[in-house]
Amino acid sequence: MTFRSARRRVLAVTTLTVMVSASLWSGAVTAQESDNWKFRLTPYLWMLGLDGTTAALGSDVDVDASVSDIADVLNIALFANMELSKGKFFVVFDPMWAQLETDFVGPGLGVVGGKIDIDMFIVDLNVGYNVSENFGFYAGGRLYDQDIKVTPNLLPPVSLGEDWTDFIVGFRVGTDMSDKWSFMGKIDGAVAGDSESALYVQAVLLRHFGTNKHLDLGWRYYDVDYETGAGPTRFKWDVAHSGPVIGFSWEFGG
Repeated sequence: MTFRSARRRVLAVTTLTVMVSASLWSGAVTAQESDNWKFRLTPYLWMLGLDGTTAALGSDVDVDASVSDIADVLNIALFANMELSKGKFFVVFDPMWAQLETDFVGPGLGVVGGKIDIDMFIVDLNVGYNVSENFGFYAGGRLYDQDIKVTPNLLPPVSLGEDWTDFIVGFRVGTDMSDKWSFMGKIDGAVAGDSESALYVQAVLLRHFGTNKHLDLGWRYYDVDYETGAGPTRFKWDVAHSGPVIGFSWEFGG
């Protein structure tokens, strides 16, 4: 088992334990489910860092842009989470688009390093069911469309692009911590699709303002391992995306 594989498993088990504990702690809380339509809109910013491996000219190159580098590597980002619900059922649509630029070191290319421009578009579409007020599960798909431009030092740039789809299953939990604060968490993984593996974890604290608005402060971790092709056109994206999430939600209906 590699260090990165061990780290993924430790993170997943730790987060799962926290989420299940929160669910059990708040399991006694019940509420009357509304049969009215509800809609929640959450524009947000994911200040993601990158840690992993991509490929250029057939060789692996390291991608390392920590969260502390986000002001330097993130050119633009547009994120919005939308949830439509009725009774116990819900549908979530979550498009994410970001452009990043980071340096790399690739001794396999015979050069000192260079620059990587990354244009990523990730879309989640999930359908779920709330078993209780504090626990729900969901299933759906995650589309990943990515373009990479690698510019090695002293060599012409190389552009690669791929899109792939994973089918995911996950669950989410939530609990009220006070009249103004609550917690929400989710974890899912790819059960089929194009990636060799994919793990998604998120934990968020919500600061409520009245009954229909809240500030979201949390952390998101998404680790995906995808590879296709061979030789100079081989595409690889084995990267952990992680960083703080901040957003603001408006809820309508209910």
